Amino acid sequence: MPACLFHPCDLNRSFYLLIRRWMSMKRWFVLIFFILIFLNPVYAVDIAPNSSLSQNQVPSSDMLSALDSITGEISDELATIKEENRKSAESLRTIGISGENATSVLVTKLENVPHGHSSLIISPDNIVTATAPATFSGLIGTDLSYQPETRFANERQEPVISNIFYLEEGFYGISISYPIFSEDEEYLGYTDVTIRPEEFFRPVIGPFTEQTGYEVFILETNGMTVYETDEVEIGKNVLTDPIYDTPEMRNVSHAVIESESGTIQYTFWDKNWNRQVLREAVWNTLSLDNQNWRVAVVRNVEKSEKQEVPLNQELLPENLNASLTDLTHFVQDAAIFARTAGQESACASFNNLSGPYVSGDRYIFAYTMNSTTLALPYQQGLLGKDRPDLFDVNGFSIMPALIDTAGQGGGFMYGVYPNPDQDFQNQLKIYYVEPVDSDWFIGSGLYIPWIQAEFGSEEIDALISRVKQAVRHADQVGKEKAIMDFNDLNQSFADGGSYIFAYGYDGTTLALPHQPEIIGSNRMNFTDVYGAPIIVQELRAAKRGGGFVYIVYYNPDSGNNELKLCYVLPAGDDWFVGSGIYLGRDLI
Repeated sequence: MPACLFHPCDLNRSFYLLIRRWMSMKRWFVLIFFILIFLNPVYAVDIAPNSSLSQNQVPSSDMLSALDSITGEISDELATIKEENRKSAESLRTIGISGENATSVLVTKLENVPHGHSSLIISPDNIVTATAPATFSGLIGTDLSYQPETRFANERQEPVISNIFYLEEGFYGISISYPIFSEDEEYLGYTDVTIRPEEFFRPVIGPFTEQTGYEVFILETNGMTVYETDEVEIGKNVLTDPIYDTPEMRNVSHAVIESESGTIQYTFWDKNWNRQVLREAVWNTLSLDNQNWRVAVVRNVEKSEKQEVPLNQELLPENLNASLTDLTHFVQDAAIFARTAGQESACASFNNLSGPYVSGDRYIFAYTMNSTTLALPYQQGLLGKDRPDLFDVNGFSIMPALIDTAGQGGGFMYGVYPNPDQDFQNQLKIYYVEPVDSDWFIGSGLYIPWIQAEFGSEEIDALISRVKQAVRHADQVGKEKAIMDFNDLNQSFADGGSYIFAYGYDGTTLALPHQPEIIGSNRMNFTDVYGAPIIVQELRAAKRGGGFVYIVYYNPDSGNNELKLCYVLPAGDDWFVGSGIYLGRDLI
């Protein structure tokens, strides 16, 4: 099989389509729940507090069973720690709270607590007197009075489970403590076991999520995230963190936090924000000592139907050119600011939802030339993450196209992306991208809500098959004969809007059956009606091994300029072929 007939892009698209068709069965954790649920509370169907569920919202028995099982196992693990703390406190009554004997007690305790990370003894005046394991011995003598959790435990003088906080040990964790009293009942301080959420909860929750595909999250009643898969989000507060800073999100967050148990159905977008999925969550409260945690199990129910959204009259065809001019100036001004302020300061401003660079669906995004996310105000959970395989709903590789466009000095391109100002529906987006320097770039886009830009899977599959057939034909008959056949209107390769086109890597037009007058001309500098460099973008995709490109181009079947999803493949060392499917609507 010739290498040109089976490219990495095809593997990527096949993997993408599997994700697209089956994502509702895959595992996403608490970040998706909070970012995409709470960020978009308009999708909530209902919230039924205190297990008062409506008939159409009764969760499945396996969800309820799983919730009971998870909360029960976590409660048992916490009870084990409490019991080991009690035994340690009993031993320390006679031997005191410092010295080798005290350390030995802590070591023994940790041996009986598989998921305990460390153990301390804290005096009544908040001084560390003993530690285990030995790696934390440097903390002995440290004054922890600055920690509210430490002061709280000493003030209560009873078993306490702290809120999640940044511990002196150097990580976000939870302190589970037990008071120590002398034989004559004098308060000596307390001993604790500190746990890291990712180490403590994962052994309980991980096997469940892997087996069922369900999701789980744990939340304090003050809004702090106790546990989720993405460790970066542990310790963030859904009520105050900028990532959740919308009035709507706060409303739903409060509803969940203020209800001891309940259920909710909602719609959110999958990991790549490609499509909406109907979800169901059921939660309950785990209570032990002073602590109450909301524990929830989440599952996909079914794919939701898209809702109609009102049109923005400013984005209708007759106003689009002026809007594109504004878009260009917006990005260019942001680039000037970025070069002056520097990457850190500029990206902080770009990510500020209340700042000058965020207004509805108009915002600045920023990435490194290696695809690391620097600014993405509506998806701040992705900051710092690499997105080399970012696809849109049609399988178009957005990130490589953005990087290529920025690397060539910037300009226009198209993609399909969820619109945060329109319930995150997939809409055509005209991007304008500009490099800040050789290391990173910024961009923004103009959503076109009046254009339905999702092509059918069968159409896309037929498109890919047609282009592969053209490559096979070129391999069989040679370049010269293949080009003649592609240009022959009597051949199947020139079937109306489903024709095959071909270009040399130097931009020379080789095959364009419905525009024969252009054959032989160089179109490297050719742009469509909105300024997107058509041939340049197709050439870049071909040199990447093949892939999709959006253009606005003449449809011979309708006589209109329409959005066209093209698929291109290299046909040799110096030329490529492609074809496309049209939207079926005039864009001018």
